Amino acid sequence: MPDLTISSTLNDAGRVLALDGEIDMATEERFQGAVIGALTTQPSGRVVLDCTDLRFIDSSGLRVLIRAHKTALEQRVLLAIACPTDRVLQTLRVTALDTRIPVFDTVSGALSAPRAS
Repeated sequence: MPDLTISSTLNDAGRVLALDGEIDMATEERFQGAVIGALTTQPSGRVVLDCTDLRFIDSSGLRVLIRAHKTALEQRVLLAIACPTDRVLQTLRVTALDTRIPVFDTVSGALSAPRAS
């Protein structure tokens, strides 16, 4: 059965959620709770989803990303995706989520990127 581990790290530049495993119907609630929780506790801050070890994301996870994007706008938090695997990046591109949520090659790049005006 696919599983998902989410590690949260807070530093001066923002919160990083490291995702390890797969996001699907079985792990959707855990992913949503972690992302929405991080966004609502980082007022005017930054939340980076480190996808280095994320092997798969299905439509359940994409729904969570759409909700997270909306929540980030409401909370005035920068939500970013870092280090997606080719498979995850392709899914983001096909669904055009990469045009709404910025995608970076590195976590440090996502943490130091200027906020859009």
